[in-house]
Amino acid sequence: MEGAITMEAVVEKEQMKVPVFKNKNFVLLFISAIFSSPGYYVYLIGAEWLMLSINDNRFYFGMLFFAASIPRLLLLTIGGLIADRFNKRTILFCSDLSRAILIGILIGFLLTDSITAVHLIILAACFGISDAFSYPAMNSLTPILLNEEQLQRGNSFMQMTTQISPILGPALGGTLIALLGFEGVFSVSLAMLLLASIAVLFIRLKEESDEAEKPSPWEDFKAGWNYARKNELVVSIVIMAFFLNFFFAGPLAIGLPIMVKDIFQGDAVSLATVQTAMGIGALIGAILLASIKLKKPGYVMIISLITLGVLYTVTGFSVNTLIMAGLVAAMTFTTQLVNIPLITMLQQTTDKKMIGRMMSFLMTVSTGFVPVSFVVTSVLIAIGVGIQSIMIVSGIIITLIAIYNLRNKKILEFKF
Repeated sequence: MEGAITMEAVVEKEQMKVPVFKNKNFVLLFISAIFSSPGYYVYLIGAEWLMLSINDNRFYFGMLFFAASIPRLLLLTIGGLIADRFNKRTILFCSDLSRAILIGILIGFLLTDSITAVHLIILAACFGISDAFSYPAMNSLTPILLNEEQLQRGNSFMQMTTQISPILGPALGGTLIALLGFEGVFSVSLAMLLLASIAVLFIRLKEESDEAEKPSPWEDFKAGWNYARKNELVVSIVIMAFFLNFFFAGPLAIGLPIMVKDIFQGDAVSLATVQTAMGIGALIGAILLASIKLKKPGYVMIISLITLGVLYTVTGFSVNTLIMAGLVAAMTFTTQLVNIPLITMLQQTTDKKMIGRMMSFLMTVSTGFVPVSFVVTSVLIAIGVGIQSIMIVSGIIITLIAIYNLRNKKILEFKF
């Protein structure tokens, strides 16, 4: 009996040493993400530049982000429940396919020359609904397909796909807008999302035994909420992220395109340059974390947050596109040193049956202020407050919040 246990342990240890790319299911998930994330960013730069081109009222531009964030926020918890109860592969397939259909509708509006700001805002809201279901499913699939020892590396590779997106997506999108117009950029995005949905279909998950009667969705929700409430690490991270996102999400997402077009007098290629720089910085950060294992992830997180706040403040003083692109690249590199350890911490300390719910709770609560951030930023711009001033003040506040969290021992003392 003892020999059998020893042999089992050796086999398990050997499995943990297997590279993540020997895992066929993970490779398919990775391939799907390679098409899905850049495809979304190709759509995004097209939608952003289209909104800036058809309407001079920058309040509507802010509403583009607000419309996407509200359904995402309201439905993320439901998305987590569904991810824990149903086939995650099917959820991802439906998400990518629905995005492709939405882009097809947008192309139809363009071909009939009937596109308006309202159409773009409604489509953004529909994309937000899709995000609410795809995010928990994607992040709860990774720990199911990989062993715990592979999680940091697997998450880093998945983050690479996410961060290649702001490199390939804007670069491809800006070029296509210049060469083929908006119909061309959206057609390529549609094709990429269709390919992503096809790759997901080939993932094979083990069928779980279903002998016990499943609890109701409400019981699932209560169980997940109680689990999250008792997890001190989750509570610490969520409280910090709740306030940080308010000062970061709105000013950055709305501010960068407006600065490029209105202050630097740039074009779609200029915006693509800035967003590509974002992807390059984030990709380098993801590659770094795929090649090393952090000994003090919590400490790295807090110091990186302080650095992020300082860089964000300085970005508000940018005088041209290239300087802003360099600062943004440094910011997104630093962001990876926050995001990847955070997700890995949560995955390693969470029961696998609860991962979908924990991911959705984290996103729901921590991004609770994001829609408000979009509205407040839009209103401040509408009443005449400069976007650069908004970014500078927000960066200073983020720095102060991060410094305050140097007292948070629960995060600082965490070890993988």
